[in-house]
Amino acid sequence: MEIVLHTSDQRSDLARHYRNAFKDAVELYVVSAYLTEWDVDFKLTPACKRFRFIIGKDFGITRKDACLDVLKWLPASRKVDFLVADEITGFHPKAVIWRNGEGQAFMLIGSSNLSRAAFDGNVEANVIVRVTEKVFEKAKVWIEWIERRSVPVSQDWLNQYVEAPRKPGGISGKRRPARQDKSPVVTFKLPRPSKTADRIRVRRMQLAVYAKRRNGLMRLFRRAASASITGQQFFEELPEHWSMEIGNRLQGKGWERKGKHADFQELSASFVAILDADERDRDDVVRAELDHLGDRGNPARKAFLSEMLCIRFPDEYPVLNDPVHQFLVQNRFTAPRGSSEGARYIDLAKKLRMALRANPGYPAKNLAELDLLIWASSEYNPNA
Repeated sequence: MEIVLHTSDQRSDLARHYRNAFKDAVELYVVSAYLTEWDVDFKLTPACKRFRFIIGKDFGITRKDACLDVLKWLPASRKVDFLVADEITGFHPKAVIWRNGEGQAFMLIGSSNLSRAAFDGNVEANVIVRVTEKVFEKAKVWIEWIERRSVPVSQDWLNQYVEAPRKPGGISGKRRPARQDKSPVVTFKLPRPSKTADRIRVRRMQLAVYAKRRNGLMRLFRRAASASITGQQFFEELPEHWSMEIGNRLQGKGWERKGKHADFQELSASFVAILDADERDRDDVVRAELDHLGDRGNPARKAFLSEMLCIRFPDEYPVLNDPVHQFLVQNRFTAPRGSSEGARYIDLAKKLRMALRANPGYPAKNLAELDLLIWASSEYNPNA
């Protein structure tokens, strides 16, 4: 254990510890009650497999410019890992939790927020302690609880966030708290098309048919992933397990035109990697695999793969389609600028999950059901 004490007339050693954590971590979790500045000299190692940076928004203390600096600093695939605890009032932790490449886990906790003043001007007290695997696991469960109540920071969120005005004195000047209530910054108005109950029943029937056919479909994916069959064989056998005739296909015809000539062995390997991922790591794996398929130009990675994800994990992943994108635009929500393809998809998933959490009495209970109601209310639906 190391104690880091800082007075106002000395330079703190705290920034060095932060930089080392960012440089050495293969897992890194940063939680801060608010963010007023960002030190762009921090370097996040490419070896970091799991990263979450979560800030608070209470009283409008977090500064928009600092958030934009973080978004510019993050690589394209990591922008969705910068989150705000939008559904939590009273968010006040100040901690960095990480594991290095040697398997050693640490926590840095104390009075300091991520600000220049904490590193160089304030009177602060912090402690760095190596923790056991059991304690590290407990910390990860805590982070996951926070993450489920958070959304990615993007320009759209920042446009709706009310920042507390500064008094004269610049960054170090005192701030007058913005008006706050217990509601999230962003609220969703969910669609309620005609015949909602009937539509929901149809979607649940589709999911029930899928559940009966799932094992055969999963075996097909695994055979292709292991190269036991060719991509062409996969495509030819697919309608035996998933089709409009069977009744477990959500979208209409269309993806086959571009997707027919996709590398289905490659796509199946990605899908199997997602299937086999631990639940807590699945978002990261989905993002990585979509980025990989995007880099490879695989044409089945959007409409087809997103439907496979939606029907297999209906609580977690949406179908990629124009009505869903339009719904987010109407709610003034898009992914952070410059995000990778995989990051944009996870951003979409997180925001739709939040929409359902924020409306517990809504008829749709998962993203597959919400997709149908969005589609039914959309200008893209000729029968709306």
